[in-house]
Amino acid sequence: MNSLPVHRTCTFLAAALPLATCALADEVLLTNGDRLTGTVVNKTPEGLVLDTKYAGKIKIDWRMVETLNTEKPVRVLLRNDEGQLESRLLSATEIGATRLAAVPEVPAVKLERIAYLNPTASQSGAGVEYAGRVTLSGGSNSGNSNTTHIVGEAELRGAEKGARFALRFRGEHRTRDGDLSASNWLGTAERNWFTDAREKRFVYARTFAERDPFRDLSLRAAVGGGYGVQLIENDSTGLSLKGGLDLVREHRIENKDVTFPALGWGVVFRHWLIGHKAEVFHEQDGYVNIEDARDITWRSRTGLRLPIVDRLTAQVQGIVQWDGQPPNGRKTTDISLQFGLGYEW
Repeated sequence: MNSLPVHRTCTFLAAALPLATCALADEVLLTNGDRLTGTVVNKTPEGLVLDTKYAGKIKIDWRMVETLNTEKPVRVLLRNDEGQLESRLLSATEIGATRLAAVPEVPAVKLERIAYLNPTASQSGAGVEYAGRVTLSGGSNSGNSNTTHIVGEAELRGAEKGARFALRFRGEHRTRDGDLSASNWLGTAERNWFTDAREKRFVYARTFAERDPFRDLSLRAAVGGGYGVQLIENDSTGLSLKGGLDLVREHRIENKDVTFPALGWGVVFRHWLIGHKAEVFHEQDGYVNIEDARDITWRSRTGLRLPIVDRLTAQVQGIVQWDGQPPNGRKTTDISLQFGLGYEW
């Protein structure tokens, strides 16, 4: 039997090796015809993460995926409590679908039915997942007037199957020509319990406490709860609205302390830009005194976050606070524009 010369055998192996390497890679076909290869890390509401040798981990808008193929099994969690299974994904001829190798008798699954690939413990219901952020903003000015302004923010979020929570703290310190012109802090805590399998509706409990001597507040605290709706939750946008009842207690420095029931509300909006590299956000909450409709308190923050490197981000945000009945000598509206650096985990 004849055999190939050694040099021809080596040439054949060298040519076949890249093909074998490509064959071992996962493949994602996009709706624009592009094909990306790598290893599927996971799929979440924020998109599909593909680990590539040429660009590291990249995030792909799930709506841009036409079909995909994986060389190894991945954990597939379907929406609407349809179940979870481990299976290789195979390319489908139908646009916007994939086939499950573990159940070949099942027709191609629409990609919109897939909630997660390789879900975390909180996403699958096996545990709690935590995330957080700290941000420091500030500035100084010297010349005709000397001013310093420092704002610190911290946030801890947690999620588990059927519920989520958030803890936030914000503190501000400002001086002008050596005199203190602002010193306040605000802490909030909230927990949501989803009431449907699609996690679109929820009941909530919340509390907050704040101190601001320059607004005649030795301490303002409230506790309450209500009902909310997750109007939008997809790969690029999230929007939730909520409303309910709060019990508010105000300890004043100069005026009389008061306690009153209030109608409370809240809005949380976020939208990803530039392939999930930038985030636009808007959050607001407030309440109106049931006994005096002129007594309204409203807080909002609107801004943009941009990645710098790794977990470090740049942030610009506008803060607005409106008091319907401010103390004597104070205006109804406080507005500030802040630039800062943040760290996320």
